Amino acid sequence: MKDDMNLLREIERYLEGEMSGQEKAVFEELRKNNPQINRQVEEQQFFLQQLQHFGQRQSLQAKMDHLHRQLDMPTLRKQAQEENLAAKRVSIRRRTITNLAAAACIALVTSLSTIAVLQNAAKNKSTAQYEDVRRVLNNIQRSQNALINDINNKSKAPTNPGTYGGTGFAVSGNGYIVTNYHVVAGADSVYVQNNKGEAFKAVSVFEDISSDLAVLRIADSTFKSQPLPYALKPQNAKLGEEVFTMGFPRDEIVYGKGYISAKTGFNGDTTAYQVSIPVNPGNSGAPLLDNQGDVVGIVTGKQTTSDGIAFAVKSAHLKRLLDEMPKDKSMKKEMARKSHLEGLNRLDQIKKLEEFVYMVKVYN
Repeated sequence: MKDDMNLLREIERYLEGEMSGQEKAVFEELRKNNPQINRQVEEQQFFLQQLQHFGQRQSLQAKMDHLHRQLDMPTLRKQAQEENLAAKRVSIRRRTITNLAAAACIALVTSLSTIAVLQNAAKNKSTAQYEDVRRVLNNIQRSQNALINDINNKSKAPTNPGTYGGTGFAVSGNGYIVTNYHVVAGADSVYVQNNKGEAFKAVSVFEDISSDLAVLRIADSTFKSQPLPYALKPQNAKLGEEVFTMGFPRDEIVYGKGYISAKTGFNGDTTAYQVSIPVNPGNSGAPLLDNQGDVVGIVTGKQTTSDGIAFAVKSAHLKRLLDEMPKDKSMKKEMARKSHLEGLNRLDQIKKLEEFVYMVKVYN
């Protein structure tokens, strides 16, 4: 309890700007490395904002009460009756109208300001609850021109790391890969890397911003086609159904296991699931698979206010998008084939899947 009180006092000092430059730097590093403390800071900041908004509403009410007392109509009528001169009566009427107009303007402006602040706070709160899981690679040290020259002059991926990255998986054996739109948005170039460390240049051929999906095509003569061992599941997964994922939150593939915790995604999105599964930056675009090895979804983001809550676009929605895009006959045939992973134990499923899950490296 004592430690909680000390932490709360430090958070208040941080938010009130009472920390020295060195203390602030240490505290911000603590926030960065400790998601629980970072969440407490966000909640305390939101609480203080709500208190501030409450104070603004109280102030608005006090101003309106004060104006109301100043504009006591019975008193004004009595004053008008006691005035004998027409000029004074006209003057009173003008003052009254002017005061009423001023009061209305003050009330309107203050009300609109308060509403705007509250709406902005609510929007920020909602946005803070959801974040994409794109990995940011902070150790990049090169100029944009140097990078472009590197890409144009070499068939391999640049030796330096990308600006950021994510995960993608094959939807055909001849080089089509799906990932999240936010992973490749605005990219100058994209490379995908398999579990053997082989890198291939890729281009975006289809994008759907509303569902945060993008389809890439490997544009590299060294890439060798191979049939997919899995299929896209057209039916919706069931509530509580076990699922697993494979992605690149680090420079090697990472396995995660969980279950479908809701039939809709963030804010009730019917094209997505809520999944109880651990995801981290770099898992964006990772496949979500059922026990038979079929793809049931694509990981897109997570909820920041709760650990282990992620969101994934349904594979049925991905299949509809793929049906809309131009593709060759071999791709259509592969999408309709049955999974070859059904009946295998999880270790054997993972071994076969590894070859079709890619690290996506993006360069800006």
